[in-house]
Amino acid sequence: MTTYCVFADAENKRRADRCNTIVVQAADADAARAAAEAHIGANPGDLADFAVVDLSTAPPFIVRGHPPLGGAGQTVWPSTIHSL
Repeated sequence: MTTYCVFADAENKRRADRCNTIVVQAADADAARAAAEAHIGANPGDLADFAVVDLSTAPPFIVRGHPPLGGAGQTVWPSTIHSL
C-alpha cells in the first residue's frame, strides 16, 4: 500500500472541525479519500474535493499548527483534548 496525504488545497475547502490534512495508507487515491473520511468520522464523499498526493513521490512538507492527532485505540500519536 502507498501512503497518501489527503488535504484541503484551498481555503474554501477547509473543514469546521479543522481536520484538513489526513495521512493514510491506501491502494489508490480514491481509497485514500475513503480511508481519510473513515479516520476522521466524516461521511462518505465529504472529502471528495480534497487533493490527494502520493507521498512516495512528493517533496518534503510541513503541516503547521497542532501536533499529529491519532485516532481512537492507537498509542503512537499524542492523546490530547483535540484527539479524534
